[in-house]
Amino acid sequence: MPDQFDRFTRLLRGNGFLEATRILIGLMVFSMGVTVVGKRLGTASDQVSSIPLDMMVGVLALIGGLAYPVFTTTRNRSLQFVIASDVSIAIIVLTEADLDQRLLGSLVFGLMGTYIAFFHNMRAHLVHLLFSITIVVAACCGVFTEEPTTFFDTFGRILFAVSVISVVPFLTQIALILLSNDAQGSELDPLTDLLNRRGLARRTAELIRSKSGIGQSLLVVVIDIDNFKQFNDTFGHDVGDRVIIRTANRLTAWARADAAIARVGGDEFIVVQIMPLSDVGDLISRIHPAMNTPIVEPRSTTSIGIAIHNGSWLDSDAEEAGIDALHRLADSAMYESKRLGGNHVHTIVMTSP
Repeated sequence: MPDQFDRFTRLLRGNGFLEATRILIGLMVFSMGVTVVGKRLGTASDQVSSIPLDMMVGVLALIGGLAYPVFTTTRNRSLQFVIASDVSIAIIVLTEADLDQRLLGSLVFGLMGTYIAFFHNMRAHLVHLLFSITIVVAACCGVFTEEPTTFFDTFGRILFAVSVISVVPFLTQIALILLSNDAQGSELDPLTDLLNRRGLARRTAELIRSKSGIGQSLLVVVIDIDNFKQFNDTFGHDVGDRVIIRTANRLTAWARADAAIARVGGDEFIVVQIMPLSDVGDLISRIHPAMNTPIVEPRSTTSIGIAIHNGSWLDSDAEEAGIDALHRLADSAMYESKRLGGNHVHTIVMTSP
């Protein structure tokens, strides 16, 4: 399965939950830092190291918890967060002298497993699980501590910890994969994770229902990659797919968070969005640089057509006809951009229903 960080982040952003999710994750990390620091200061628990590693990890967790909601999280940063968290948990667990405290601390691996289940893929989850089980076995066998253990006591601790940290995240991962596959088969394009035609129709209807008509504009944007066939013919279909994915990512970065973004053909995309009339000019001025930078190889350009409608339609029939007409105008504008040699933006304003 492909990494689902971008997909799940778009889902959260589109439904208005991204910032709240980031704050909650930051609070979780911060609370763990408070727990670690408070435990060291309040109980002076026995440690196997003379260096206060647990205190260092606790302070870093406090800083990380405050920083997480502030800084933009990319896929790579998210994976770095997972690695840093796993290493930190391992340090906390292995530096604790008491075996029962080790067992309790190792259960936090389960939280990280659930995070991975939502934001990453099965491979990342399996690597995390292998690392977690290794630490759990080392902790429950009394590595670095002189506390006596028996076989059955050790086996019981390992079985309990492994069950907790693996079962729920693993089932969550499977459920999300099944839901993702089902969604891809119905409303999502499997290559880019954007909407397909069916998903675009549903999302457009939702946007129209939310449009008040007062001071708002409806934009339909049609984007076509210039000379796309040459990418497949010259570099191969893998490179062609990368160009398509790159274009999809650029569109996502340019469009508003609530926009409907779809891949409706091999190299054709449609964006439908509603915004205040005062914002239209700025958004349109940013689309050409957004679709052509940063320059990476192989370089690709796009022909863009934009159709704009201000106000509202009288009834549902006029609305349906108006949206169809808006799509046709945007398509015509895109072909006008191609006629001008590509790498152009052509805009048409719809003045009648």
